[in-house]
Amino acid sequence: MTPPDVRFLLDEHYPAWLADALRDGGIDAEAVVEREDLVGAPDTTVLQVATDEHRLVITEDVNTFALAMHRIPEHGGVVFSHHRRFPRNRHGLEGLRLALIAFAATPPSSSGEPSFVWWL
Repeated sequence: MTPPDVRFLLDEHYPAWLADALRDGGIDAEAVVEREDLVGAPDTTVLQVATDEHRLVITEDVNTFALAMHRIPEHGGVVFSHHRRFPRNRHGLEGLRLALIAFAATPPSSSGEPSFVWWL
């Protein structure tokens, strides 16, 4: 069973079907592409909304999210993935889905702390 406090917000480069698949597995997940208020929004806005909603942002945008984290130092958490490990094709995103399921099932003990950062 997934701990109820693990909630994800998938950054804009991830498709809605990935959030759907995570929800089908009992994980509270939303994708930026599903939300009119976040489509095309700057990373600082995405990070602030995720923080306000107690969600971890899932992204591979290291450079831009580093700037967002600098601007919002007390954020709710960011989990970085890498496009070489999880390419944005069906197979790669399925691997990311499985990694996020594993993360949600046994989150790191520090995942509830402010400004949490993790690499998958």
